[in-house]
Amino acid sequence: MQFKVASLDDLAVISRIFHSCWHISYKDLLKEKVRADMTLEAAADLWRPSLTEPQGRETVLGIFNDMPVSVFRIGPDKDIAGRGHLFSIYVSPDFAGKGLGSETLNEAIKRLTVKGFNEISLWVFEDNQRANGMYSKFGFKPTGQTRIDNRWQENEIELIKTQP
Repeated sequence: MQFKVASLDDLAVISRIFHSCWHISYKDLLKEKVRADMTLEAAADLWRPSLTEPQGRETVLGIFNDMPVSVFRIGPDKDIAGRGHLFSIYVSPDFAGKGLGSETLNEAIKRLTVKGFNEISLWVFEDNQRANGMYSKFGFKPTGQTRIDNRWQENEIELIKTQP
């Protein structure tokens, strides 16, 4: 895989990857109304600020065989100084099971490490077993913190990875 920092020109493809995940990968995870509200336009509205006003964060597009297949957003943790954060990571469901999620997560961790972060946090839906399994393999552990974002209406748990 290859990775490139995304720009506003990539908004349509990022929105499509996110939208596909929302409607396919999260089909049994999120309520139907929450998924229905996430139109392509809503996905673009959600991602646009990260490309136009990054606020020290980086949005990265993963390319496999010349096709954009994944996206992630990283930067400093907004709550704890000196800690990196994985704000989002999505892999097109069309490419599930090919190891691209692991490659994408590995790239996100590598980029945060290069930026000097020895700890990396993220939030994941508690019932997203596939994602939780992948994060666990990469050394992420639950912190005990939970939250529910009113937009998504599902319990999320915080995970953290400490670099050696």
